[in-house]
Amino acid sequence: MPRIKLLYVLLIMGGALCLSQIWWPHYYLTGDGPCHLYNANVLHNIWNNNDVAFYSKFYQVIYDPNPNWLSHILLGLPLYFTNGVIAEKLFLSVYAGLLIGGFFLLMKKVSGSSSYWITLIFLFVFHHTLAKGFYNFSLSTAFYFWMLWSWLRFIDKRNTINTLVFFLFTGLIFFTQLLPFVFGVITCLSLAVSYALAKERGDSVLPVNNFLKSTITLGILVAPFAVLMFRFTNKEGGMNIELHHHFYRLIELVQFKYAINATNKEAFFCAIAGITIISLLIVSIAVRLKGKFSFHKYDGFLISLFIIMGVYLFFPEDFMKRVILMSMRAQLYVLALAVLYISCTLSQQIKNAGGVILFVCFAGLTIIRIKNMAVASEAAEDYNSVAHFIPAHAVVLPLDFAPGGKDKNGKVISDFNYLFVHALHYSAVEKSWIMLDNYEANAGYFPLLWTYKTNPYTHLSRNEGIEAHPPSADITAYTNYSGVSVDYVVLWGYDSSYLNKGQYKELDNQIKTAYHLVYTSPTNHTLLYEKNKPL
Repeated sequence: MPRIKLLYVLLIMGGALCLSQIWWPHYYLTGDGPCHLYNANVLHNIWNNNDVAFYSKFYQVIYDPNPNWLSHILLGLPLYFTNGVIAEKLFLSVYAGLLIGGFFLLMKKVSGSSSYWITLIFLFVFHHTLAKGFYNFSLSTAFYFWMLWSWLRFIDKRNTINTLVFFLFTGLIFFTQLLPFVFGVITCLSLAVSYALAKERGDSVLPVNNFLKSTITLGILVAPFAVLMFRFTNKEGGMNIELHHHFYRLIELVQFKYAINATNKEAFFCAIAGITIISLLIVSIAVRLKGKFSFHKYDGFLISLFIIMGVYLFFPEDFMKRVILMSMRAQLYVLALAVLYISCTLSQQIKNAGGVILFVCFAGLTIIRIKNMAVASEAAEDYNSVAHFIPAHAVVLPLDFAPGGKDKNGKVISDFNYLFVHALHYSAVEKSWIMLDNYEANAGYFPLLWTYKTNPYTHLSRNEGIEAHPPSADITAYTNYSGVSVDYVVLWGYDSSYLNKGQYKELDNQIKTAYHLVYTSPTNHTLLYEKNKPL
């Protein structure tokens, strides 16, 4: 088979494998994904004047122009014609298509030719941040590639259409998630530098003039979003960054640690992929340094790689008084920029060999992930089986004792990720429940915000909180303060050993006193307690 035909076969196969991961199991379970879907459904109902009085007691809609909005809109739109599970799968399919399409166009523009190297884009679709349910960050990563592609088109040909296209993708990435927006601006600025320095000597325009033209335009186009960014960060209390080296992250980089989705069974293929990319990056740099050095217009990828590598190695996991998980997020961009730099540096033969290795890694990961997700989906169905016994418009408190999940034999399903922390939210979408573990409404930067009086993270949580392991809460105090009756308590993965832990024992006494058991799932992993009716 001719090489070019085989390449298209691999591209079609890769796309099919991506869709199979999303659509094969009943639930494509991620950590925070069901919570995003639930909040999108609440917004969908409020905007359509459904159950407004019910939701308004608990939530207020925040209309500030903050990041973290777009995924909720994209999740909410399919709810007009389908259920929550399908709406999420459609959203994930759109995300996968955007990332694959943007990465493909960018690599084609950078490399100028077709090679098997381009098939590695599938390796970047399912990363750990997506598996944790960070939908805004994942979607903004897809827009990152479109932002760079449109910026290169603008630099090559400055016209109104290319300017507007770049401005569009800059806006989309900003209103999805802030960090990729910042990384995108850094990369665009770096490319402006390399384009200016790579101008031929016979060019009548001086490098500094080229640089100024590009940077001034870039500044004008990103200025509105930069103003909104500074407004947002100041409102959140400022950056509050204390830099310190984290050189162990270099090992994690070579391991491609955050390509792992759910189980350490994926670690072998991820490590092979990481070693391959880093090895080829080193070869690429060596090739460029060999002989007399001169700037290439795509050296901006390497410049921004070094800058983001600095963020990866020296930034803390948390700032703005929140856990950001910086190493997990930045690692993806370091490796993506390495891939882009390799694309424009190495020979076709070397890239073909690397692309084949990485595609095999992706195929191996797909097999592991589909099998694991099928087991997770079955367990999630067990968890959500309580929906048959809880009516609409109920107030529900899920208590999670097995965030990694348990299969029917009691074995942990996900040893690298907490897939089940919000798994019950699938039922909440269909039944319009109030979920007291809706962490998004406590964050302050998502579209929904708890009313102060009903905020369970303020008035229900005790000690380490309702999402701790084991959870800790005071239902009686919450009801007395807020006037909210907690109608049902759902226990997932509970066993009697937790009674030996003082943090949970008091909560267990409240449940056994004020509630009665109404349902136990077939696996005994899910217990449903209903509030006792007054005599």
